Amino acid sequence: MEESYGLQDYSDGSPVFSIDPVCGTKVEESRAAGKTGYAGQMYYFCSRDCQIKFEEDPGLYTGESKGPATPFGPGAAG
Repeated sequence: MEESYGLQDYSDGSPVFSIDPVCGTKVEESRAAGKTGYAGQMYYFCSRDCQIKFEEDPGLYTGESKGPATPFGPGAAG
């Protein structure tokens, strides 16, 4: 069974949360320190440090290897 890090948004005005795949912290998506797309899924991070660790080896945190991570947001290469 594949683990899901993004929690569903039912658009009722409530904050949307995800779990940082590196440290396990619950992160409000609109206030995340960073986000990265990997293997068709968006991951949100509590800190830039967690985002960097994930981007260096996303397969370590997802259990799969599907190519490089794609950073988004401030400081992202683009």
